[in-house]
Amino acid sequence: MLRDLALTAPERLLAAALDGSLDAELRALWRQAGAGLPAGEQSDDRPVGRLVRHDSVLVTLPPAVAPPEAHFVLVTAPLGAPVRYATLEASPDPAGRPAAMLCMWAMTAEGPAHASTLQFLPPREDRFLDAAMELPSVPPTFALS
Repeated sequence: MLRDLALTAPERLLAAALDGSLDAELRALWRQAGAGLPAGEQSDDRPVGRLVRHDSVLVTLPPAVAPPEAHFVLVTAPLGAPVRYATLEASPDPAGRPAAMLCMWAMTAEGPAHASTLQFLPPREDRFLDAAMELPSVPPTFALS
């Protein structure tokens, strides 16, 4: 739900970050996403977000339990450029140890498309932000992973 909103109406997230309603917006999305889960599987934790620079929203998600759940999301909506939706997803590293992989999503003619960068990071906000801010604009030939 967050991904689809970010890729189709990123201005809504940026406006919510600017007017102070971002966390309420994220809580509503979280409730909608969890509405179909059994009561025991619904998390009491809630995502929180904040504005980063002037064109990005950072969302810290509840702790990831298993792949491909994400630790963080960064939505970047620069004027005149494609929206970037970066995630730091729980994923085992090549040795099979728990880790997190930097990934990107983009909207294509076929719908949302996912790509892994194959860059493993510790699940820390500062490391994710540094790496996600360095990602290039999504090329038009965005490939599914």
